[in-house]
Amino acid sequence: MLEADKAAAIKFGIDTHLIEEKTDTQRNIEILGDEPTFIRIREFQRTKHVHRLHPYLGKFIPQLVEVFLKRYFTTGDTILDPLSGSGTALIEANVLGMNSVGIELSPFNVLIQEVKARKYNISEVEREIKDALKRLKVFSPQSTD
Repeated sequence: MLEADKAAAIKFGIDTHLIEEKTDTQRNIEILGDEPTFIRIREFQRTKHVHRLHPYLGKFIPQLVEVFLKRYFTTGDTILDPLSGSGTALIEANVLGMNSVGIELSPFNVLIQEVKARKYNISEVEREIKDALKRLKVFSPQSTD
């Protein structure tokens, strides 16, 4: 385990000895490269686009999902995520031109998936946001631009 990763893990209370005992870190790096090592990166830096809409703690790091999808699938393939949570794998597959199917029991997570995966008319969204801001200014005159 890299010293910087070890220091970050210790900071978060992660048992580095157990990790080193149970994993072959060098082999994993040889197979995957060092792309999936996001432990030192703050949450706002290790997520992207629509995944940033919510603070759902169980979500995958999108860049990690992207690494695996690029490594094992190609454009046009179909992936199945049987525990799709907030839809990270589904969205990342879509971005990479892959089809995806997710299974999720939590209605809240399904709602998040639907919001993230829906196609939006950007002009309409922009009008709605501007209208909401205009109404906010009328309601709360001390709000700033």
